[in-house]
Amino acid sequence: MDNISKIVLDKSAGKCVGYVLDVALDFSSMKKVGYYVVDEESESEFFVKSEDVLMCNREYIVIADSSVLQFTAQRTSSLLGKKVLDENCNNYGRVLKLEFQKEKMTKIITDKCEVLAKFVSDVGEDVVFIQMKKKKKVLQRAFPRTLSDEVVSIQSAQTNAVTSPEKINLSANFYIGKICCEDIFGYNNEKIVLKNEVITKAVVEKAKRHNKLNQLFFAIKR
Repeated sequence: MDNISKIVLDKSAGKCVGYVLDVALDFSSMKKVGYYVVDEESESEFFVKSEDVLMCNREYIVIADSSVLQFTAQRTSSLLGKKVLDENCNNYGRVLKLEFQKEKMTKIITDKCEVLAKFVSDVGEDVVFIQMKKKKKVLQRAFPRTLSDEVVSIQSAQTNAVTSPEKINLSANFYIGKICCEDIFGYNNEKIVLKNEVITKAVVEKAKRHNKLNQLFFAIKR
C-alpha cells in the first residue's frame, strides 16, 4: 500500500506532524476517505479526511495545519489485519496490503492470496466476506493471465507470509536489532535491507522514506 509511511507535513508550521499508518475506507463504495496518522513522539493516532489533504506525492501528504487532525482511538474504517472468508467460510488469509486506482480500492492482498475488491460482499469488525459469483478453481501455483478472470489468485512470491498480522509498532526501537526475513528494496531498486540482515535505525528511517515500513514490519523474524 503506497500510502503507508508517507510523511505528513503541516504547511502552516512547516513541520512534520507524523506519518501515515493506515488508509480509511468507505466500505459501501470502497473509496478512500482519509488517512490514519501517527505522531511518532506521543504515539497517538489521528484521522485526517481526504478533503483536508492539500497535496499528496510519493513521499509526503501535506495538510493546511494540525487542526484538521482528529484524535482517534480505533481504526474503524481500516481493513488491515482482518480475516478474508468466502460464503463457505473458507479462509483466504489476513489483509496485509491494499491497492488503489485513484481513490478507489481495486485489490486486497492477504498473506495467502490476492482478491479483487469487486468481490467483497461485506465488512465486519474482524472479517471481510467475499462472494464468488461462480465456483472457480483457485490457482495454486501461478497468477491467471488476467486478474479479472479470477476472483482470487495465490501469491507465490510471498514465501514469508505471516499468519497473524500485528498492529504496526509505532516506535523505531521496536525494529532495531531484529532480523529481517526478506530482501526489501526502495523506489529505484536500491537496497533498504537484505534477508538475514540486522535492522538498524538507519534501515528504519530509509524504510519510512520509501514507504516500506509496513513491509519491514511483516518481514521481521518472529
